[in-house]
Amino acid sequence: MKRSCAQKQLYKAAAFFKKRAWLIIVILAVLAITYSLIEPYWIEVKVTEIRDPDIPEAFSQFRIVFMADIHHGPFFSRERVRDVVAMANDLRPDMVVLGGDYVYGDKKYTAPCFEELSRLEAPYGVFAVLGNHDHWENESTEFTLEVISKSQINLIDNKALWIYKDGSRIRLGGVGDYWTDSQDIGPTIAGVRQEDFVILVSHNPDYCESFSTKKIDLVLSGHTHGGQVTFFGLYSPFLPTFTGQKYRSGLVELAHTKVLVTNGIGTVFLPLRFCARPQINLIVLN
Repeated sequence: MKRSCAQKQLYKAAAFFKKRAWLIIVILAVLAITYSLIEPYWIEVKVTEIRDPDIPEAFSQFRIVFMADIHHGPFFSRERVRDVVAMANDLRPDMVVLGGDYVYGDKKYTAPCFEELSRLEAPYGVFAVLGNHDHWENESTEFTLEVISKSQINLIDNKALWIYKDGSRIRLGGVGDYWTDSQDIGPTIAGVRQEDFVILVSHNPDYCESFSTKKIDLVLSGHTHGGQVTFFGLYSPFLPTFTGQKYRSGLVELAHTKVLVTNGIGTVFLPLRFCARPQINLIVLN
C-alpha cells in the first residue's frame, strides 16, 4: 500500500525530530556531566538561624561555623583545604565545629589536612568528631588521635563540655561514629537541665534514631554529602543511611530534637556533585 504525500511528509518530520531529540539528549548529558565536575568547587555558605527559648541571652547572635566531609585526598587538594579554612575564618565564627570524614583514600592525607585545619580561628574553640573514613583510611584510631593532638582542635568523641559566655553557658558534646565506633551520649547530658541549650555532634545523622532524650536541642551531622549526585536536589538514588531520604540535607525536625545535616565539602568515589552544592554552614543562635 503506497503512502500518501501527507504520510510521507509526517514520516520525514518524525525522523527529523527523532534525530534532533537524540542530539538534544546528548548535549544535555554533556552539559550535566560538565556541570557536575564544576559544582564541587562551588562552595556555598549556608546560613541557618536557630531559635530556641533555651538559648541564653548572652549567646544571642553567637556564630558557629560547622563543616564536615572535607575528604582531603586525590580529589581534594591541600590547597583547597586551605581555601576552605580561609572561607571559614572570614565568617568570623565564635566557635567552629567539625563533623568528621577529613580524609579519603590514604592515611597520608591525615596530617596535612589537620595542619591546615589548625589554622581555624574561633575565640570559643574548635571542636571535632571523627567520621567513618577517619577510621577506615587510618587503619587505627591511635594514628588520628596522635595527629589531632598536635593541633589546636579539641576532639569530643564521647565527650562534652560547657561553653561559657558572660556568665551563661551552653553544652557541647559529641559521639563516636555510628558505623565504626561506640556512641556514649552520657557525657553530653550529664548534669544537664531541661532548660539548658545542648548541641550534640554526630557524624552520621542515623544516630538520632537511637536516642529519645529531649535534652538535646540541636544535632549537627554530615555523612550524606546532600546525596552528592541528586535529581535536581529533590532525591538521591544513593544515600549512606538506613533512613532513606530523611537526613539527606538541611534542618530536620524530630519529635525529640532538631538535626542539621550539612552537604559537606568534599566528595567520594568520583569528584562529582549534581544539585548538592558543597557547604560551609554558619549557624546563628538566637
